[in-house]
Parts: sequence; C-alpha cells; structure tokens
Amino acid sequence: MIHRFSSRRSRLDHRFLAERLRGAQGYDRIAGFFSSSIMEVAGEELESVSGLVRLVCNSIIDPKDIETAKKAAQAAMRREWCDAQPERLPDKVKPRFQRLYDFLASGKLQVRVLPDAIFGLIHGKAGVITLADGRRTAFLGSVNESLTAWRLNYELLWEDDSEDAVAWVQDEFDSLWHSPFAVELADAVVQDIQRLAVRSVIPDLDAWRGQPDPAAAVIESPVYRKEVGLWEHQKHFVKIAFDAHRGAHGARFVLADQVGLGKTIQLAMAAQLMALAGDKPVLILAPKPLIWQWQGELNTLLDMPSAVWDGRGWVDENGIEYPSAGPESIRKCPRRVGIVSTGLIVAGSEIRDWLVNGRYACVILDEAHRARRRNLGPGKEYDPAEPNNLLRFLWDI
Repeated sequence: MIHRFSSRRSRLDHRFLAERLRGAQGYDRIAGFFSSSIMEVAGEELESVSGLVRLVCNSIIDPKDIETAKKAAQAAMRREWCDAQPERLPDKVKPRFQRLYDFLASGKLQVRVLPDAIFGLIHGKAGVITLADGRRTAFLGSVNESLTAWRLNYELLWEDDSEDAVAWVQDEFDSLWHSPFAVELADAVVQDIQRLAVRSVIPDLDAWRGQPDPAAAVIESPVYRKEVGLWEHQKHFVKIAFDAHRGAHGARFVLADQVGLGKTIQLAMAAQLMALAGDKPVLILAPKPLIWQWQGELNTLLDMPSAVWDGRGWVDENGIEYPSAGPESIRKCPRRVGIVSTGLIVAGSEIRDWLVNGRYACVILDEAHRARRRNLGPGKEYDPAEPNNLLRFLWDI
C-alpha cells in the first residue's frame, strides 16, 4: 500500500520516522549526507533498532585515492568532516555527539561513503525499514538524514510496502553499499565525534597554564582541522621543546632536519605553546625572502596572528601597517609574535639593540646555516675552514 506524506500536513519525524523505527529490526538508508543532528530527531528510535542501521552517503573524496590507498581516502574524508566545522556548534549538542559516538562504536550504526565522481551527488533519498513485526517497508522522498530535513524543511515522502517496491529500493541500496568504491567512515571522524562530545572551551587561560595540555591546543589548529596533522617526528620535537621550556633551564635546540620534513611547523607550534604558557612575546628571525612566508604559514596552519617588521614599521597578518616612530618601535609589535629579518641583527644598529635587549618566551632563528663555516665550497676542499660561529651567533641574540 502506498502512503504519501508532506511536512506541510504533519511532522515527518513524528508521523513517519519515529513510528516506523520504534522497535524495528533493521534500517538501510540512502542519503546525500549524514548529520549528527539525526540523534536529536530519532535517537531513541534508532538505538532501539535490534539489528543494523546502515547508511550510504556522499563525499568529495577522489576515486583515485580509493583505488590506490584506503588511507588517502580516509584522510580526505576527515578533511571534509573538519571543513564542516562541527566544533562551532553550540554546547547543547554535546549529548548528540556522545550518543552518535556510542552508536558508531557499538557497531550497530555502519556508514559507508561514496565519491561524488562515481554516481554524482546522491540526490536520490530512500530507505528500507524492517519493522518490529518483521514486515518490510520502503520509502522515497526529498528527506535527508538530518534534523532540518525531518523536522524543519518542506519535504515530501512516499511510502510503499509492496514486495516489488521494497525489493527495488533494497537493490539500489545494496548496489551502493557493496560498490568497490564505497569506503567505511574514517576512524578519525569517529574519534573526532568522541572528542567533540567532551570538548570544552577554557574561559580562563590561567587555568590551562596551571596544568597545560598541549594536545588540547594543538588539535584545534588548522593544521589538524584542515590538513593531515603532524608527523610523529614533529610531535616528538614539539613535546620535548615544550617540556624543556617549562623545565628549570628552558629550551635551547638546534633543529637540523632535512628539507621537506616540516621544520617551520614544528618550530611554530612549539612557539605557540610557549606563548600560551606565559605572557612574553615570540621573536622569529628569518632571511628577508622568508619573513612573509613565515607570516603566511603561521596564519594558515596555526591561525596564529603575527606582525612582520618591513624596515618601515610592523605589518600584521591582515596587511594593516603600524609605521615606525623611531628605533624603539621595534619593541612595540602589535602582535605577540614578531617576525624580523636576520639581516637586521647581523648588520647591527640602534634598532638591533632595542630588539636584542627584550625578553621573549621563545626566539626562533630560521636558516641558521648562514652561520656555517663560510669558506668551504668548490675548489676549497683543502683549505682550513673558518670556525663555525653558530654558537656565538645564537648567543648574541
């Protein structure tokens, strides 16, 4: 028998979804996307399903990622999840995240994701529900698996419990579910749902400083929310540098990783934690061609405001200029993080004196190889090398 539903006439979450799912034996669902808000619409009913709840939905992951490496597909799925910025939802949704995590962790809710490039956007929404008494019913409509669709939007839905209709929708679901391009919901997404369930914003930085948890600050940065996070060697350096900073003698390291291993983000993240742990500024010294690159990476990877000294004054991450009123302006950086050319230090000037007499939470010297032994090179292999003045250079700053 066919039943027709319109959200204009009755609420679909009450009139259809909750009634059908209560005590049901199984639920297979094709949806364009899945939202955690469904747990506010029919959480109890979904959890009461005795069998599996299976959902297949869309993602912008690249099919080539799936063909070559499941990990790449999972990383793409994680980035897409983070791009939705679920951490910006209000605190009242925390119970929703906890219920969703528990449901996923139990194995009763299973989610598979298909790349848009395979079938296009999944605009067809349908489902098969095995009811409490064992009968099966199928439905089609515009409704996505979200609170706004089931409760707020104008939506249409047709239900048909005939054998032909159920078999037809089930075949569509099975074809998508068993597609070789279907990928299980990324573990990183599931773990992030759990994190969001207990996440809290610390209103008083002093409370964090009393018992600093570096991971709590790091996980919120764009390098984790928009990129792939840190490699293990990067995490190791950040940890030992921050631990040493908080120790009796402070941190004093030379980071000599090879090109391409992410030295900038390691140093920047360590500096960010050091700045959060105290009230002093951070000074970054870099070759002139790299000072703007430093500012850009701090902003995009760590959401970390900074200002660059361009010789005429400070320029913040928004391009706002703070003109110099004299040599002492070098000490009036508009941000906690100041980026200065190493040439200014090497040349020596009144500005340099103002700068080096300051006190800093952290000083980063990029491209310290400018202090290497200077006369080694082609044709000079047998000449006695000048002493390496790196330690003197570091001591001077």
